[in-house]
Amino acid sequence: MNKTLNLLCDLLIIVAAVSLVLGIITRIVESAIIFGVTSQAFLQFTQGLLLFAIALGIRGLLKK
Repeated sequence: MNKTLNLLCDLLIIVAAVSLVLGIITRIVESAIIFGVTSQAFLQFTQGLLLFAIALGIRGLLKK
């Protein structure tokens, strides 16, 4: 894979992990901590980031 594409995939996975942790924390606390964002929104954002990282990874593999 291209170095830039690989770096982008890694960055998306890291941001998704942070978002997942924030989603779990807001679910446990049962309140919107950051800017009124709910845990459901954090978890949906995590899903989107991970799907995008998977799509970029598959694209990189298919280019070879």
